[in-house]
Amino acid sequence: MPRIMFGAQGQVYYRRYTRFFGSDGDAAPALSHYALCQYADWEERIAAWQSPVLDDRSLPAWYKSALFNELYFLADGGTVWLEVPEDSLPEELGGSMCQLRPLLTEYGRFGYLEGQEYRMYNTYDVHFYASFALIMLWPKLELSLQYDMALATLGEDLTCRQYLMSGVMAPVKKRNVIPHDIGDPDDEPWLRVNAYVIHDTADWKDLNLKFVLQVYRDYYLTGDQGFLRDMWPVCLAVMESEMKFDKDQDGLIENGGYADQTYDAWVTTGPSAYCGGLWLAAVAVMVQMASLCGTKDIQDKFSSILSRGQQAYERLLWNGRYYNYDCSSQPQSCSIMSDQCAGQWFLRASGLGEGETEVFPTQHVVRALQTIFEFNVQAFAGGTMGAVNGMQPQGVPDRSSVQSDEVWVGVVYGLAATMIQEGLTWEGFQTAEGCYRTVWERLGLGFQTPEAYCQKRVFRSLAYMRPLSIWAMQLALQQQHKKASRPIAEQGTGLSTGSKLGPKEVMANPSPE
Repeated sequence: MPRIMFGAQGQVYYRRYTRFFGSDGDAAPALSHYALCQYADWEERIAAWQSPVLDDRSLPAWYKSALFNELYFLADGGTVWLEVPEDSLPEELGGSMCQLRPLLTEYGRFGYLEGQEYRMYNTYDVHFYASFALIMLWPKLELSLQYDMALATLGEDLTCRQYLMSGVMAPVKKRNVIPHDIGDPDDEPWLRVNAYVIHDTADWKDLNLKFVLQVYRDYYLTGDQGFLRDMWPVCLAVMESEMKFDKDQDGLIENGGYADQTYDAWVTTGPSAYCGGLWLAAVAVMVQMASLCGTKDIQDKFSSILSRGQQAYERLLWNGRYYNYDCSSQPQSCSIMSDQCAGQWFLRASGLGEGETEVFPTQHVVRALQTIFEFNVQAFAGGTMGAVNGMQPQGVPDRSSVQSDEVWVGVVYGLAATMIQEGLTWEGFQTAEGCYRTVWERLGLGFQTPEAYCQKRVFRSLAYMRPLSIWAMQLALQQQHKKASRPIAEQGTGLSTGSKLGPKEVMANPSPE
């Protein structure tokens, strides 16, 4: 079945394999013959890739199972890998991106669903978590996805529609804001983006920031300077768009009093731990990228914003044990959010966030993670089910929304990676193990890992993208091993902005060994 047409029955695409086996629909004998001739070599290569992890006795068996088996979703998530005809790429949008055409035509276009029940391709606020699997294992597919996202960002669709939660009429897609998704397979993905209709995501606070953070992480792990140069103008555009959310000009953005981020049923008001932390991390990344791109005035501008924003974040949200959920007058304001260190997670994954590039005080990050472990993990379900999204300081789950008292498997794996990055390796593995045992053993949901479950064994959205974030744990272990092998004098000094050594070393050795 070499041809793909989506629900709109418009654009005809060809699967990636047609480049090598033709597009006439008669390739089954040739594909089978090739596989029978190659399978022994494939098995050897797979064993060589997996054996450093499988043979490492310091890693628990459940982790090895989760790490490799969660990759099922990259093939089973409604996935398409398509050839990109050169004449299908818009000249006016792609002209400033030198690598756009060669990369998309060489490596194709990749799409996977948010979940088998959530019918949207490349849902970007969730891909933020799942993308570690792509950048570590198939980096060119990750870069291809990023180019597609950049193209969609620079485009617009001013058709107005009604959004379900607010009832407000607003455009489908505004220019210079990251889309929520690349489209619905029952419509015409890539040509018509933003299939999500619950909220107007042009007002979401996390999407633009997640693009900037992923761009820099992808550059760091690949060392691809052409990619960074191509993405730099897009990053500038989306950060300019984001600045309108800093209404009091204190260097810190504010949430709008509704669910305006990936937790799309959990209301956030004013400065918040999650979006505020992502903002500061993205601003710090802009400082680094401006330095690499030789734009001193922009570097100074973002350095100033970062300095003011750090002071506001600590003053408004740090309470001595963790960062408050938000700055509202509601009871959930003081909730302990398991995902509050997401900005620090990405900074560390990108070689930043410590030493000269520290954004969040290290002692505050470690104290917050210890508090999360004590409350969201150990005080929840006897410490056996991972980390609940929100926990009140009195030791009861935050039930202010349908999402605050859920466990999100992909968030937990990202949290575990953050713990490993900060030296809390035992806590990280304990936290992640609760999710694995719950999903794969107690609920029997292997190869259909849900987005979320509750303490009472209720689960939501089977077969979901976000749990691919377990590969962030693997990256954290690799970076921890690499750092431990460096001379002590070089440790904790941060990454030189001109260094390419870190990215190449990480990508060359995809295992803790």
